[in-house]
Amino acid sequence: MIETGKYEYMLFDGDCGVCTYSAEVARRMDKKGRFRIEPYQAVPEEELKRQFGIDYSDCDKRAYVISRKGRTYGGAFGINYFLLQRFPWSLLVVLVYAVPVLLLLELIGYRLVVKNRHRISRWFGFKACLVK
Repeated sequence: MIETGKYEYMLFDGDCGVCTYSAEVARRMDKKGRFRIEPYQAVPEEELKRQFGIDYSDCDKRAYVISRKGRTYGGAFGINYFLLQRFPWSLLVVLVYAVPVLLLLELIGYRLVVKNRHRISRWFGFKACLVK
């Protein structure tokens, strides 16, 4: 169950090796424990639909961050939201938003990784991606 107001959440694809590895990195970065970083499969789809207007097919295409106020940020914007709260990464996020071409490159890069994440997971020998 997602408790907005108390925590912020990062939802990722628990079947994706790249996503799972990235979630582990995010957990290590979140030293103060502000985020609950969980696979989207651990949250009932009906709850996601009812509370946040997203479903499993949305979560399968991009990571989502849900703020304490219940606002959702998907894909690169969700990752940026997470990084914006962590110095020195916050400086990089500010730079990305200040220079539109960098944001465009980030969005394209995120899309390429998402599109090829199962292949990338196999290349790196991650154990996930068994379903797809």
